[in-house]
Amino acid sequence: MLLALVGALVLSVPGELVAQWSVGPSADDDVGIIEGVVRVDGSPVRGALVTAGEGARVALTCGAGRFQLRGVPGGAVVLRVESMGYRSVERRVELVGDRVVVVIDLEPDPIAIRELVATASPLRGGVRYQPAKALDAESLQRRSALSIGQILDGEPGVSMRSMGPAPARPVIRGLDGDRIAVLENGQRMGDCSMTAPDHAVAMDPMSTDRVEVVRGPASLLYGSSALGGVVNVLREDVPLNWSPGVVGGAALQGSTVNREGAASARAVVGGERWAGTGRLSFQNSGDFRTPGTDEGRLLGTHSRRLSAGAGLGFSGDRARGGFAVDLMGHDWGIPEEIDDPDEEIEIRSSRQRLAGEMDWRREGFLDLIELRATATRYFMQEVETEWEPDGTFDEDIEHELTRHVLSATLTGVHGSLGPIGQGALGLSVVGQNLTATGEDEFHPDARSFTAAGFLFEEMPVSRRVRLQAGARFEAEWMEALPNEKFPDLRDERTAFTVSGSLGANFRPAEGLELGTQFARAHRAPLVEELYAHGPHLGAGRYEIGDPDLPNEIGHGVDLFARYGNQRVTVELTGFVNLIDNFIITRATGEEIGGLPVHVHEADAAELVGGEASLELRVSPAITLRTTTDIVRGSRRNEERTPLPYMPPFRAMLEAEYDTGSWWLGGRSRTAAAQNRVAHEDPTDGYTVFDLQAGLRPLGGAAGHAVVFRVDNLFDTIYRDHLSRVEERRYPMPGRNISLSYRWRF
Repeated sequence: MLLALVGALVLSVPGELVAQWSVGPSADDDVGIIEGVVRVDGSPVRGALVTAGEGARVALTCGAGRFQLRGVPGGAVVLRVESMGYRSVERRVELVGDRVVVVIDLEPDPIAIRELVATASPLRGGVRYQPAKALDAESLQRRSALSIGQILDGEPGVSMRSMGPAPARPVIRGLDGDRIAVLENGQRMGDCSMTAPDHAVAMDPMSTDRVEVVRGPASLLYGSSALGGVVNVLREDVPLNWSPGVVGGAALQGSTVNREGAASARAVVGGERWAGTGRLSFQNSGDFRTPGTDEGRLLGTHSRRLSAGAGLGFSGDRARGGFAVDLMGHDWGIPEEIDDPDEEIEIRSSRQRLAGEMDWRREGFLDLIELRATATRYFMQEVETEWEPDGTFDEDIEHELTRHVLSATLTGVHGSLGPIGQGALGLSVVGQNLTATGEDEFHPDARSFTAAGFLFEEMPVSRRVRLQAGARFEAEWMEALPNEKFPDLRDERTAFTVSGSLGANFRPAEGLELGTQFARAHRAPLVEELYAHGPHLGAGRYEIGDPDLPNEIGHGVDLFARYGNQRVTVELTGFVNLIDNFIITRATGEEIGGLPVHVHEADAAELVGGEASLELRVSPAITLRTTTDIVRGSRRNEERTPLPYMPPFRAMLEAEYDTGSWWLGGRSRTAAAQNRVAHEDPTDGYTVFDLQAGLRPLGGAAGHAVVFRVDNLFDTIYRDHLSRVEERRYPMPGRNISLSYRWRF
């Protein structure tokens, strides 16, 4: 079994990055290869979507603008090339022999095309059934920050849970923690960010190539922890689409509000059949500056991170695969002892991760078979440091844990089967082991195993209407184990859950798209929610769990409408999410050891809301945008008691002048007061202004890019409602000037 597991790990990697392989009907014996380069003004375009013949073959261009489509039937083929910010191009190609090479030139166009959001579907098509969004490399550079929570904050329906910038984590439609699956290349992170607001996501923003966000239940594809949505962080540690030679890049960034400095470098060396990658990045920042306080800074918000990775990939006639190793060390402060300058709390973590992939293209019922797997070890310590008058210090490890996670997914994609256009079926397993110790340990050790089978089918009713249906059957087993603080505790839980979805996509007219999805999703309680009984120092509370908590079961409805033409793009969404056995952390008003007591309990909950966005292209260079979102969370009791930490109504206005080689823009971010609260304090409304400018001399396709940004231009004092820093007089960061530079070759 060990050899089989090692083999799976070496041969697997997330299938979300598959680009050049067919997901359509099987090819016959008369097949060949179409390869080429996509460029604009002589410079390569990275991340362009290339499809051959009604989307039967799909590829994404690499950093050198190259793509390759294998298994293309001989004869005449129509290639379609789409890339954000450029006009779509169709090219008729005659495939004579076994290989043809083409060069495709694009022209700039500010109209945003439909996005390929692989996270939302195993078919990786352009048909959506629930709201989704993707951020490319330039968007990530424009939003450069310490954490994925900061990067995504302000996206429609996405806000940020924070306890300082380093542990900031995305909140989707009022749901956070273990209800939002934050993935890396489609697989579990293996960290502890879902358990508490002081824990950071184990990711390096500087090495990230793309981020995809799915708003709404997604347990069908990702199981427990995706009850509220998915954030998928994508990076190319495993080379999947390369050209012979060397490509790569480097980046530098700095910020004034926290005196941050960061740097990264990456290279891909490619041959005819093999390619290797390597990357290295470093980040260091101090406590951030905040206006309106005597200290001037929020103590305990520093961050240090070192990340490295290497990968190897191969490509054969009918199979390809590879593996990658990722190493990261990350230390960050927690603003808990902010009233005592002689005490500080720091979390120190490290993560080692092995990931791999194997894809087979074949003839028969399944056109494509993917095997993905990861093995992760995550280690974390909560360290309390007390400084003495003579300059010496004493460190105590209050909480220490180690988490081992093994996960694997086997997916097969099939072509047309009667009324079914395309579909996928798969198996997924996840095994976890958690050990904990320390002076203030508050939960037992645990181990768990989950096995699931899923089915996802898409049915074209007509040229304008498509239906989707899927189901997931999941068996979960968890065992609580004794440790130093819980020597007599041993308990076991098993559960069998069913998730499913029904969706429809309707395109009644040119540019108009309507979509809906009905979904049943679930989440299993965490070991902390079940068995906690002790002080959680990083979160600043005494936690008490309930071993009788049942699984959360959610029933959600999503609706969206999107219209776009040459001048305007508008999208409206609405949702209702009814969750039974919703686990809530409630403050009792009591204290133990000077810490407020919080208990975990279950109740029926309801979340209702929506998002709206409008983009108006006044001229080829001038664009105006506005977005709003709102969510109302309540217990389903007679009093309609508010759920804790619900984000307030928000609105954003943005204007941008973009010539292609440079841009200048500004925006305002407004949040209403949040007075509908549970146990937390209410917060006032605020408006913050930002400015941004940038240079991309070669249109952003290659070469150099510079982004200059000013956040909180007027040094406004404000408090984000989702901030978990308990002392309310400490607001959010003040004015920040940041500069980032990226070079790609």
